[in-house]
This record gives sequence, C-alpha cells and structure tokens, in this order.
Amino acid sequence: MKAKSGNRELFESLLRFPKRDVFDCVPLHYLVLKMSGMGCITPRAGVRNGSTMTTLIDIGLFVTNLILAVTMMIYGMFITQRHMQSPIMFIGLKMVNFTCYASTIYGLISCFINRHDIWKFYNEAYAVDNMLEELGERTNFTRSFALFVAYYGTAIGMCVLVIAVMYSENLPWMLLLNLGYSYFSLTTFHILSLTCLDVVRARNVRLNKVFRKQFSLEGDVADPPALTVYDPKQTLILHQIMQIFDKISDLADKGSYYYGIQIMVSIAGSFVYLMFYTFAFTLVIRSVLPAEIVFNAGPIISYSMFAYNVFIVAFYGNALKQQCAQLCFASTFDFVLVFGLISTLCESVKLTLLRMFLMQLGHRSPMITCGLFPFDWTLIFSILSTAATYIIILLQFESAGSSSG
Repeated sequence: MKAKSGNRELFESLLRFPKRDVFDCVPLHYLVLKMSGMGCITPRAGVRNGSTMTTLIDIGLFVTNLILAVTMMIYGMFITQRHMQSPIMFIGLKMVNFTCYASTIYGLISCFINRHDIWKFYNEAYAVDNMLEELGERTNFTRSFALFVAYYGTAIGMCVLVIAVMYSENLPWMLLLNLGYSYFSLTTFHILSLTCLDVVRARNVRLNKVFRKQFSLEGDVADPPALTVYDPKQTLILHQIMQIFDKISDLADKGSYYYGIQIMVSIAGSFVYLMFYTFAFTLVIRSVLPAEIVFNAGPIISYSMFAYNVFIVAFYGNALKQQCAQLCFASTFDFVLVFGLISTLCESVKLTLLRMFLMQLGHRSPMITCGLFPFDWTLIFSILSTAATYIIILLQFESAGSSSG
C-alpha cells in the first residue's frame, strides 16, 4: 500500500491563523529546504508523528542542486578573469569560489544523508512545547512565524540587492549565475542554522521563566514564609522541569547533529570571503590593487552580509549559553537558601531533587556545536586570530613576490 503524503495537511496549516504549534510554522521552512535541495523529504500523513519518506521529486531536486553546485564550482575554478596585479589575490578569488561551493556540495550531501532527522528535530520541539504549556508557558507561534518571514525576506532581499549591483556592472550571465547561486546557498544555510539556534534558545528561555516563577524568592531573603518552595506541588513541578531540561538538551544535540554542518558551511564560506576581502584592502593601501576592487557597492554589501552571518550565529549561540548559566545560577542560589535556611522544614525528597537538578545542570547543558567548537563569542575571537595570522603570511608572500619581480 502506497504511503500517503502529508503535503496537503502541511500546506493547509501554512494559511492557518493564529498558529497553534510549531508544525503550523514549519511549512515555509520546509519549502526553503526543498527549494535549496537541503531538505529533500516528504512528510507522511499525520505530520506531527515525525515520519517521512523520500519521493522521486525529492531525489530529483537533490540531484539538480548537486549538479548545479558542482558545475558552478568547476566554472568558477577555470573561468578566465581579467589580469590582476597580485597573483595571490587571483588565487584568493579562486579559493573563495572553491570554498563556497565545496561547502555547499558537502552541505547538500550531508543534508540528504540526514534528511529524515529534520522532522524528528521539530517533533521533539513539539513535545517540549507541550510540556512547557502544561507549566503555563505557551509560545506565541504567530509571532514566531511573522519574525521568520520578515527575517528570511530581508536576507533574500539583500542577496537580490547584491546580484542587482553586480548585474549593473555588466558581468557575464554565467558569472552572475555563479555568484548568485553561491550567495543564495550560503544565505539559506545561514537562515536554517539560525532557525535551529532560535528554536533551542527560545524554549530554554521559557524554561528559565518557569523555574524563576516557581522557585524564586518573592520577598526578603530573611523572611522564610516568602520562599515559595513550601508549596507541595513544586516537587512534581521540579520533576517536570528536569524532564524538560533533558528534552531541550536532547533537542540541542539533535540540532547540532543535523544543523551543525549547515552552520559550519555558512561560517566557512563567510570566513574565506572576509579574509581575502581584508587582504585586498591591505593591497589597496599598498597601491598594489586599484581602489575600485574594494570600495565598490557589491564587495562592501557582501562584506557586511558575511560579517553579519558570523556575528549573529555567535550572538545566538552565546545567548543560549548565557541562559543555561543563568538557570544554573538561579538553581544554585535557591538551593543554598533552601538548604541553609529551612532544610529542617523541607522534605528530604525535595532537597534530593534539587541536588540532582544541580548535577544535571553541571554535567549537561543545551549547546549547538559542529563537534569541533561551540558557537559562541569564542568563535569570533578564533576567526579574528586565524584571519590575522593568514593575512600576515599572505602579505609576506606578496612582499617576497614583489621583490623578486
């Protein structure tokens, strides 16, 4: 018996307002994945059960995007360009093209191999939302959907702006396609990775609110009756909070497994472009290259886009890390107060649960990573130090080549 597709159910929920759950917001994200070849899956009927299948259309979209990416990489590597005064800068342009498309090809293949995990990721987010709603924290999914539409529209609009500026410079249509597709791919990777970070961070923020509402001090520290920990229901609530925290950690692990590659791809392409643009800027200062190569609308907008891509990923990753630190601090603070002031009045089981929760916070926390490094402010420092080292080496090669010439 042929499995029934859930596309109709999914697209009907796209027009449903107000949005009731995360699967009412997924359809647009699903279309972005399909269009870019990075999510070639089809959900089965009953989209909330997490099962998916692969159709011939999905395979066709993946093969088409893969062939296009390989073709653009080969074209960019062997295209004849105008003569440049700096051979290293010429090699750098080829390296930017190779890195962008090699990252895209790697990302496409990785996404196709792990294509069924994306639905599991949102299925777990759906389960976390239900658990948080039981504790009184409901997500405004209509607002989340509106923010996604606005952000995605702005990002694609910037891509269109860059391509329009390049088109006005009368570039060959094949070169314009080469640049346009690379911008589109990296921007799509950026949107998807940022969505993953925000899905995990937003749920961790709401868990923080639940914990502070249930276990924070409402009055003077010296006034024991002000401690809301006397409520016998809080033992059950603490159990639920521990389960939700564990679910959010699982959600972050699954997001790292599926989206970590996409984030790394976006950052790798951005890093290489930013490094060689900065190198070109130093060559303009030394009068090796003409100023219009750097001080042009296209390169300046591109530089701003790629720098923003790296910054916002580090910002969201660090925000998630800070939320975990705040939850751990609040837990430790309240535990010390409870244990130090009213340990004789409080049930031993509640103290045991608090100890277990502190151990859980200390040994596991939601964090998005590619497996090599976490995405937080340390990423910015690593990129700056690495770029500075490479630029110094490139300048030394440039100086040696100029001297021998």
